[in-house]
Amino acid sequence: MTKTSVRAVLPSRPGLSRADRAMWDRLYAKSPLQELPWFTSGPYPPLVRAVEAGWLTPPGPLLDVGCGLGANAQWLAAQGFDVTGADVAPGAIAAAESRRSEAGPNARFLVDDILATHLPAGRFRGAIDTGCFHTLPARRRTDYAQGLARVLRPEAPFLLFWVAREEEGPWGPPHRLSVRDVVEPFEPHFRVDHIVHRPRPTTLTRAVRRSTRPLTALAGYTARLVRRRTTQPPPR
Repeated sequence: MTKTSVRAVLPSRPGLSRADRAMWDRLYAKSPLQELPWFTSGPYPPLVRAVEAGWLTPPGPLLDVGCGLGANAQWLAAQGFDVTGADVAPGAIAAAESRRSEAGPNARFLVDDILATHLPAGRFRGAIDTGCFHTLPARRRTDYAQGLARVLRPEAPFLLFWVAREEEGPWGPPHRLSVRDVVEPFEPHFRVDHIVHRPRPTTLTRAVRRSTRPLTALAGYTARLVRRRTTQPPPR
């Protein structure tokens, strides 16, 4: 198999801040992959359940926003999806490329910033996000929604996963969002199809924190949003 090179689609206008880009670059440069808090050898279980429930159907093309190490994109490719995994961190994309399968279908990976994306308008028939949106500060959520709406076709589904507001403390992603926090920035461009609450499955003991990745151990939500055909004006 010929390895695909890391391709950059970097925005020409401001996207993620320089400090945040540097932070992600340091994480991937200094940490062994297996020590990253979001490392996993398989797909995110809530994503698997959503696909099994028919919330997302192949072939796509499908965008994995903030794909990280690529486990979800690779799993989706094995299910028959035409997948592109995108991440702002070149180190993440290099790692995702290094974990490509030697046999069977593979996802494509590229460097891109959804806040100021240069991906083609209307390129994708669906998208997922298992860990990007809830890392963004509130002031950038509208930029995210606009960038994603730009690259999705009308009626394209978007599966978004985030950690619930009731989870408190330092363990896990920096922002714990309410349903309102999510719906407000997306509502002009997306209609809400389904939202499901996922209770925390276990007590967060020290042993659990050491053995379980944060996104599988914390309470959260799964949402299916659908790209509107026309952007709606803000409420009066």
